[in-house]
Amino acid sequence: MGNRRRAAAFSHATQAVSGPTAETIKTAGRKHSICMVSDFFYPNMGGVESHIYLLSQCLIEKGHKVVVVTHAYGHRKGVRYLTNGLKVYYLPLQVFTDHSLFGFADVSSVLTNKLLTVSLCDTNHIVCVSYTSKENTVLRAALDPEIVSVIPNAVEHGDFTPDPSQRNNDRITIVVISRLVYRKGIDLLSGIIPELCLKHPDLHFLIGGEGPKRLVLEEVREKYQLHDRVRLLGPLEHKDVRGVLVQGHIFLNTSLTEAFCMAIVEGASCGLQVVSTRVGGIPEVLPEDLITLCEPTVQSLCAGLETVIARQRSGSVSTPASVHARVRNLYTWRNVAERTEKVYDRVCGEEVLPLDRRLRRLRTHCGPVAGSIFAFVAVLDFLFLLFLQWWLPDRLMDLAADASGPFGLWRQEASESKSKAPSKRGGQ
Repeated sequence: MGNRRRAAAFSHATQAVSGPTAETIKTAGRKHSICMVSDFFYPNMGGVESHIYLLSQCLIEKGHKVVVVTHAYGHRKGVRYLTNGLKVYYLPLQVFTDHSLFGFADVSSVLTNKLLTVSLCDTNHIVCVSYTSKENTVLRAALDPEIVSVIPNAVEHGDFTPDPSQRNNDRITIVVISRLVYRKGIDLLSGIIPELCLKHPDLHFLIGGEGPKRLVLEEVREKYQLHDRVRLLGPLEHKDVRGVLVQGHIFLNTSLTEAFCMAIVEGASCGLQVVSTRVGGIPEVLPEDLITLCEPTVQSLCAGLETVIARQRSGSVSTPASVHARVRNLYTWRNVAERTEKVYDRVCGEEVLPLDRRLRRLRTHCGPVAGSIFAFVAVLDFLFLLFLQWWLPDRLMDLAADASGPFGLWRQEASESKSKAPSKRGGQ
């Protein structure tokens, strides 16, 4: 990762970085080469995709070189360039990355946790998006908590501003934007919809997203004849999300597990009242007066929604503008980028371990059997890397553009021309 080191591994959990050390101060201001690896990236849409893209853009603005590695999506293969020269490798390979909280009891969790232990035992530093996610990661991978920091997600607040004029105030609209999968609690949503629609004739649901659980919602809509009150919008592009959110009064999240949940921050930023399950890192995200937390059951969620609906009818809720003003000060991508930069600065001051010590760490940290197996795999990987370097030398590689190179110059010229241009409000 950064500067040929195994730097900050993004396991999507996060926390404040500890005070600056002598090494951190020494490396501050150093430009890093950063690789973001994720199974989830554009053209898919979601919290992970937005996190990687927006954080990468902020790091590029700060002069760092950033590339993204993900798997191919249909015809989207090879190398693509996004805004500001962000280089993306769409590999024709399977990519598996972990972006959720995992348990410890079932077989799949045990196997996944062992893989996580092996993956992170040779990592200098880990960044998580919530304290809950940090605790989960430390326990699963048997890590030293001192090398795990928490840095939250953020929202591009200019893209999520309120617009009460888009609401239909003759009814109350509940908005749900989520992947329609089991982990997002869509089965809970299918139980909430008929119960609340029966009690409140003016209640409507706007549901954006796609996934295998869409069929469950379609069956509920068909069974209870709610076609005019439950709209399934299908997959949404990022630019269309705000247009859906501003139509609602309440944002509902029914997730069964979440490390952070950017969706509730986006909903609050658009001025909606938020109702969510009390799972994972969600209780850390918003102040208590901006979110109603419920247990992950149909009864608890219905009770929470009833409370918010009653407040909405009585007009005893904060105005969308005031909610937006509070949320925009809580999370900003530039703040996230600055804190992430401190992690890379800190790691660059650490010793680079030779191969034999790294293999020894694998054996001691992962156990004599599993550790030896994975140490052998690591040696094979190292030999394969040497072969690739001989077969295709570094000098022949197509390097990503440096932030201080052509893309950086283009951004500087665009910024200067924009500052010289008359504003729309300032006259001709």
